[in-house]
Amino acid sequence: MSVTHRRLGKLMSNFSDMMSYIGLSSEEAAAALNVSEDDIVRWCNTSEAPPLHIWQGLVKMLDEIRFSAEEAAKSADLDHLDASDLNRVILMVPGQAASEFAGPKRAATALAVAALARVFV
Repeated sequence: MSVTHRRLGKLMSNFSDMMSYIGLSSEEAAAALNVSEDDIVRWCNTSEAPPLHIWQGLVKMLDEIRFSAEEAAKSADLDHLDASDLNRVILMVPGQAASEFAGPKRAATALAVAALARVFV
């Protein structure tokens, strides 16, 4: 398996994939990770990898998203859950790294809804 891959003729990176999964724009990622937007764009579009502390920052955001989704799913009243309730799930991401941006909130909500939807499977 190749370390890098091409999408639509443009070199993409695992870093870029993580940012997309979390839902961060390059501007938001730069603010959240305390680096320049040029650094973010370079790490997304070249084979140059960011330093370890940047990866750790993304992992922290992923953990905050996962924790928020798990807590929301655990606190739901499953005995009275209706399929229409799934479209009304709104939650906040408690961690500071992910809480400021809409993308991580959307990711956490999607994970929580997926966990809750399993009730109907």
